[in-house]
Amino acid sequence: MGEAESTAATLDVEIGGLGGEVTLVDLFPSSWVETHCDATSIGEFVEESGFEVSDQESFESIPSHKWDRYVDSNTEFDDWQAMLSAGVERYVLERANIAESDADVSAVGTDTIETADSTETAESVDSGDAAEREESAEASV
Repeated sequence: MGEAESTAATLDVEIGGLGGEVTLVDLFPSSWVETHCDATSIGEFVEESGFEVSDQESFESIPSHKWDRYVDSNTEFDDWQAMLSAGVERYVLERANIAESDADVSAVGTDTIETADSTETAESVDSGDAAEREESAEASV
């Protein structure tokens, strides 16, 4: 990992509700950056901006109108807020899909076990219920 990549990796972005620290590298993986920006990684994107960025504080000290102009000129986004929102949306959806996939895998394993037990129990209950219904029907005739 180059200096720009490690700098970008240490820049934390506070996002309420996501828990933990989320870095620019988390929000903007290389495949995403290549698609939406004139760079191959978020580190390269930050480095090519010409702004001196070494940590969170130096990143936040960039005048927002200048950073917005850089983003507008070098991405498909009009400003940093639009780019950040798109990155957060991608990140959240990816995490939701991972969580959903994990839940599906867990549920399949559990359902299979429960289904086997439930089927056996259901058959026993159904047999008993059927016998009781037959007795009830005979008694009422």
